[in-house]
This record gives sequence, structure tokens and C-alpha cells, in this order.
Amino acid sequence: MSMRNNSRVIGLLGRALELEMEAAQQHATRATLASLWGQQSLAEQLTRLSDEEMGHADLVTRQMLLLGFAPPALSLAPVRPGRDPEELLALARTKEWETVRFYEDAANWFRRFQPDETGALFAHLFNEELGHVRQIGG
Repeated sequence: MSMRNNSRVIGLLGRALELEMEAAQQHATRATLASLWGQQSLAEQLTRLSDEEMGHADLVTRQMLLLGFAPPALSLAPVRPGRDPEELLALARTKEWETVRFYEDAANWFRRFQPDETGALFAHLFNEELGHVRQIGG
């Protein structure tokens, strides 16, 4: 079965795009909230994370297009901003860990069954998301 027709690959890339877009939206919303709370440093940190997540979404979209299929329509999870800076960061850490686990599983699947450039992308994103966890203190 070619990469182009592999429903597992298409599904993994679709989920990756969903996770990245959700993270970008969550971080952007939380950055605005932090700014409203007068937490400029936190707001700037979250804005950088949102921008990085959009960059990840671009990488995933590019890989989809290279494999010959268009990104799917997405249904994003509702934003959970938090009631204070501590809860905001706890929610961000939870979401980042969810994404780390997803990329770890996906990278392992590719390593076992289909080592290729898409697998390398998942391994790269796994490391990037681990970096995000460290940035937000997780």
C-alpha cells in the first residue's frame, strides 16, 4: 500500500494537524488572558508557543500536500483558558503532554512499520513538543 493511500498515515497526520491547531488557539487565547491579568512575560511566552504551534501545523499541512491529499476540515476542542495563571499553566501542560504522547506513539508506529520522511516529521515534532513542556514548567 502506498503512503498516499494509507489510511493510518492520513489519520495520524489529520490528528497531528488538529492537535497543533488546538494548541495554537489555546495558547493564543491564554496569552490574551495573561495580558489582561497584567502578566506580560507569561503573555509573551504563550504568544511564542502559539506561533510555534502554527509553524508545526504548517509542517504537517506541507507533508499532507506532499503525499497528495488536502488537510481535512477540523473540529477543535473548546478553549479552556483557566481562572488564574497557575490553572492556565496546568491546563497548558496537560495539553502539551497529550500532544507529546501522541507524537511518541506516531513516531514509534512509523519506526516499526513505515520508516520514512513522515515518521521523521513525527519524531521532530515529538522533540519540539517536549521542549514546549519544558518551557511551561512541566
